[in-house]
Amino acid sequence: MFINTLALIIAQGSLIGLVELCIVAVCLYAVLYISAPFPEQDATETPLSTDEPYQYLLAGWLGEFQLWRIFWPFFVVLNGALYGADYWVWTGGISVSSWWNIHFILAAPVLWWAVGIWRSSPKSSSRLWVAMSRLAVFGVLSEFVMRLYIYFKLPRQFFNCEELMLDYFSCF
Repeated sequence: MFINTLALIIAQGSLIGLVELCIVAVCLYAVLYISAPFPEQDATETPLSTDEPYQYLLAGWLGEFQLWRIFWPFFVVLNGALYGADYWVWTGGISVSSWWNIHFILAAPVLWWAVGIWRSSPKSSSRLWVAMSRLAVFGVLSEFVMRLYIYFKLPRQFFNCEELMLDYFSCF
């Protein structure tokens, strides 16, 4: 998250600077920490069933797992998918429109993850982790907004437009 997009937006765009971004992140973290629910003392968790992945998705949506069981698996897979999509578009393996389609497809799992994080927040060990995971949700949403900004405003700086013959006009 923010590996490729944040550096480009700070270097090329006049949207936000590093100092302003840090101020916004600290203020948002403070608000999320103050509004975070207190952890439940006797939080029970739904036992994991390995033969039914849909039960995992349903239990995650309903917030029946501990926070870390929802946060970390998806966070790692999402960042791998975003970095893989960036790598493929730079090497010319996929077109710019396919890069955008990957992000569109990832929008539904991001929604599932955000709802799961919010509902699983009371099943955490401390309010610190609740606030940090909710800040990560806002970070992922802002990552998608930055990628939308790059797609429309900074395509020639991000995409390898010289090697994209079929999708060259997406770079304008």
